[in-house]
Amino acid sequence: MTISAKVLNDEIKKISETNSLLDMLCEFEKILDSIDLYAFKNWNKGEVLRGPKLDRHFINVSLLYPYKDMPDPEGAKRLIKKECLVNYKKDTLIRPKRIQTIDDVVIETRPDGGQRYKAKTKSEPVWVVEIKMPRRYVDEFSSEKIQADEDSYVDMESMNQQADMNNNTATAPEAPAVPGPEGTI
Repeated sequence: MTISAKVLNDEIKKISETNSLLDMLCEFEKILDSIDLYAFKNWNKGEVLRGPKLDRHFINVSLLYPYKDMPDPEGAKRLIKKECLVNYKKDTLIRPKRIQTIDDVVIETRPDGGQRYKAKTKSEPVWVVEIKMPRRYVDEFSSEKIQADEDSYVDMESMNQQADMNNNTATAPEAPAVPGPEGTI
């Protein structure tokens, strides 16, 4: 499978628009940090390629590394001790070249006769490290919350008002006992 820069940009956009995915990714990273994975060579150079994706028992995240900066397999052994599944794959990343001269541009003709300028692309070999981590490490997330409609939101003001009303009725002091006729309460 060839990876394009558009795939990377789309994944970053999806994660940044959804707070629950971002929180899940932070929890994932916290686990990597707690097992001292970043002490091993090149593990800190990874970029999120895919994920986090929540399955029934695992959370899946794919990380992208430059070919010359393959992460140390000794670090993967730490993940395996935590019952994670780790898979290394070689792949190709296609990204646009930096435009410095007119030779770095491809001129395309549109159907209406206009011209369109696009940057030439270059291919680079990369490593893709797929990590499947057991959900119990990041278990505060439910799959229903993650798969919720992106346009839905929670009106926190009305939720807070409702909570205040519930607290006021639950903690309202009882009326003092007033003696009734003939000294009964």
